[in-house]
Amino acid sequence: MPLFLLLVSISVVLISGGALWQSWQHELQENERLVKNQSLALSRQAQDTFLQVQITLQEIARNADDIFSSPGHYAGTQGLLARQKALLPQLNGLFVFDANGISVANSAPGPLPAYSNGDRDYFSWHRRHDNQQMHIGHVIRSRSNNEPVIPVSLRLDDAEGHFRGVALGTVRVDYFRQYYDYFEIGEHDVLGLTHRDATMLYVRPFADRLTNHSMAHTPLYQKLLKVSPTGSGTWRSPIDGITRIFGYAMVPHYPLVAAVGIDRDALRKAWLRTNLGIICLNLLMLMLVMLFGLLLLRQLRLMLENQAELLRARDELTYANHRLQDLALIDSLTGLANRRQFDIYLEQCIERAATTGVPMSLIMCDIDYFKRYNDTRGHVAGDACLRRIADILKSLAQRNGDVVARYGGEEFAFVLPATDASAALALAQRILAAVRAAALPHASTELAEKIVTLSIGVSTFSIGSNADSLVHDADQALYAAKRNGRNQIVTRSPTVAAQR
Repeated sequence: MPLFLLLVSISVVLISGGALWQSWQHELQENERLVKNQSLALSRQAQDTFLQVQITLQEIARNADDIFSSPGHYAGTQGLLARQKALLPQLNGLFVFDANGISVANSAPGPLPAYSNGDRDYFSWHRRHDNQQMHIGHVIRSRSNNEPVIPVSLRLDDAEGHFRGVALGTVRVDYFRQYYDYFEIGEHDVLGLTHRDATMLYVRPFADRLTNHSMAHTPLYQKLLKVSPTGSGTWRSPIDGITRIFGYAMVPHYPLVAAVGIDRDALRKAWLRTNLGIICLNLLMLMLVMLFGLLLLRQLRLMLENQAELLRARDELTYANHRLQDLALIDSLTGLANRRQFDIYLEQCIERAATTGVPMSLIMCDIDYFKRYNDTRGHVAGDACLRRIADILKSLAQRNGDVVARYGGEEFAFVLPATDASAALALAQRILAAVRAAALPHASTELAEKIVTLSIGVSTFSIGSNADSLVHDADQALYAAKRNGRNQIVTRSPTVAAQR
C-alpha cells in the first residue's frame, strides 16, 4: 500500500509537472518568436528611414557641381534642401561641406555658419575612404540646435576624383523614440537600435544614458551575429543585471542591428499567475491522494510498529552478541587476536595438521627490554610502542590463514598453518628485519643499536605433538634467543642455527 501511494503521488507530480514544463517551454518559444518578429519590424523601419536619407544624399551628390560652381545661388540651393528635408520627418537637417569642412549649403534658413565641421568623425572617415559608400556614424549633438542626431554622410568628389567635400543628413534620434513608443512593453523590456560595431544608437527605456555605450561584450556580438543575421537568445544584461529573452535582426544593406528584449522573470511571474489555478488544483489532488493513503496506513500502523519493535529488539540483541564475541576474541589495545582466540585457533590448526600431515609452525616474539622502555618513557608510550609493533606484525601476516595474536604483555605469537620450518624461519627473519627497520627509539636497551628489537622463537609441529608442546618448544626457543643476547631468532630444529 505505501508503494502504491508513492507511485500514485509520483505519477501525479510527474504528469502535472510535465504539463506545466511543456506550457512554460511553449511560452518561451512564443515569446522568442514575438521578439524576433518585433526586431524584424524595427529593422524594416530603420531600413526605410536610412534608405530615404540615402536617396536624398545621392540626389544632392548628382547636383554637387551646380552647388559648388554657383555660390551666388545659395538661396535657391537652400530652398531645394529645405524642401527635401520637409519631405523626410526623420531629418534634423541636410548639409553640404567643402573639402575643409566649411558649410557650402544647408536646409536651415539664414546665413551659412562660419565654423568648420572638418573635425567630425564622419568627415575624417570620408577623407580616408575614396569611395561613394554611405557612412552612418555614432550619435552626436547637432551644432545647429544641440539635438542628438545620427550622421548619415556621402563623399563628394570633383571631376578628377579628388575629395571635394561631404553631403550630410542628420537623422533625429527622437524619430526612433517616437516610433518605439508605439510598442507596449513591460517595465524592464527593451527596444534598441545599435551600430554594427556594437555601439548603441537608441535604447528604450534607457535613452540618453546609454547613447554610444558599447555592447561588444554581449552574446549578441560575441556569438549570435556571427552565426545568423536574425535570431533570438537569452542572456543576462551587463547594464542592469536583468535576464532577458532577446530577438535581433540586422538591418539589410546598412551597418545596423535592431534588438528587442523581454524580461524573463516578469514573463515567468505572468505565466505563474496564469497557471496558478492549475498548480493549486494539482496540489489539491495530491493532498487528497496523500490523505486517503494516510487514512489507510493508519489501520496498519500499530501492527507495523509492533513488528518493527520486535525486529529492533532482535537486531540489538544480535549486535550485542556479536560485540561480546568480538570483545572476547580481540585484544582491545592492539586490535590483534587475544590469548583466548589464539588458544582456540592453535588447537584447530594442530588437529588439522595431525589429520592431513601438512606441517604447521608457531612463532613467538618478545620485545627486548620492554620493562625498561615502560619505566623510562611511561605506560602511554609503552602502549603506543605495542600498537606500532602490532601494526608491523599484521602487515606481515599476508595469508588468509595466518593469525597474529597478543600472547602476553609484550609477547606476540604467529600461528602459521601449512608452514614448514624453513618457511617459518624466513617469516621470522622478515619480522626481525621489519621491526629493526622501523627504528623505534629505545634509549634504555643494552643493545648497541638504541632501537626497539625482538627476540624470536620458532617451533614446528611434528607427529605426536600437541598445543602445549608446540608452545613450550617455541617458548624455549624464545628464551634461548634472550639468553644468547636478544635481537635474534632461535628455532627448535637442530639443523638451523640462531640468526641475527
